[in-house]
Amino acid sequence: MQIELTEAGGSGDEGYARPRVGNQGLLVEAAQMLAAAWHGTSLIARARLQEAMASSDFRNATFEVIDRETMERYQALPAAWTGYARRTLLRDFKVKQMVDLLGGLEGLARVPELTEYPERRISKAGWTIQVSKRGARFAFSWESWINDELAELESLPEALSIAARETESREAATLLTDGTGPNDLFFNATAIQGISSNLMTGNPALSLASLTTAMNTITSRRDPQGRPVVLPRLALVVPPALEISARTIVGASMIRTQEGAGAGQRELESTNWLNGMVDIVVEPWLPVIDTSANANTTWYLVPSPNSGRYALAVGFLRGHEDPQVRVKANQGQAIGGGALAPTEGSFEIDDIQYRVRHVLGSGYGDPIGTLVSNGSGA
Repeated sequence: MQIELTEAGGSGDEGYARPRVGNQGLLVEAAQMLAAAWHGTSLIARARLQEAMASSDFRNATFEVIDRETMERYQALPAAWTGYARRTLLRDFKVKQMVDLLGGLEGLARVPELTEYPERRISKAGWTIQVSKRGARFAFSWESWINDELAELESLPEALSIAARETESREAATLLTDGTGPNDLFFNATAIQGISSNLMTGNPALSLASLTTAMNTITSRRDPQGRPVVLPRLALVVPPALEISARTIVGASMIRTQEGAGAGQRELESTNWLNGMVDIVVEPWLPVIDTSANANTTWYLVPSPNSGRYALAVGFLRGHEDPQVRVKANQGQAIGGGALAPTEGSFEIDDIQYRVRHVLGSGYGDPIGTLVSNGSGA
């Protein structure tokens, strides 16, 4: 066996190494120890190797792998909420004001000769969002670690990744539903400027006709300055039970409609204009959180998250946007002076603990581009 001593390649390139000069005697001794331990010919070699693996050189290697796996799986998991809610960052735990400046955008008035230009005033409409800590802790015994041969370690990254993603998804879905139908904090009779409703009249079931009516309702609204509402795209958010219906309506290549009546009635065929205006988002958490009788028939229209008039937002703490995994390191120190790995168990009771922390929150934006129907027809 031939071994070459290496040193870390520097900041930012963990996992890579470059050669360095080392004590050849130590190299030979290490090679002999590894060979004896590998082939099982020396119990002393195994013990010495175990002692070496408990040194500070190896102390955090396992947990770096855990954290890396957790992040990789977290980033790979799908998150439906990004299709209907804006992702935003907050500097701290204080309430963040999301301000919309109003005024000064309506048409310009005529200015007679030698007359002052009319003054305009700016008003502010604001919404808020705040983040908070979320987390969980795993604790198990050193005996369990030994007996299960890293079974907990292998499943831990996936469990923590799923927990973090599902926390985000539930947070976003509760903006839509409060558990008894559409969230009446946002979807109510006076949601828009305190005078207009974003509840669809008659609560029609999802169909081409009802979706067309809903979009016409939104685009016919006016902002506080009397200007038209222009939304580049809308997100149609549905529970899994409505997915096929939604994709059939929006995904159809052609639309056939009837025009006229009696002998003058005729059928028109046109390209499906919904393709370029509506994105379908299937939120699997809707029927889980919403326990009402209409959970599987309720559908929501909200602006695209990239719209200037976004309606829903999920916030994260700047610099801590991703979940963080930690291990409790209170295992003490070996008599010989070597640092012990956290997997050797705590000093007091021989337990091993992991903790995950995720910081997030949610809030509302402008409701002017929103509409909801519970699909009951009532």
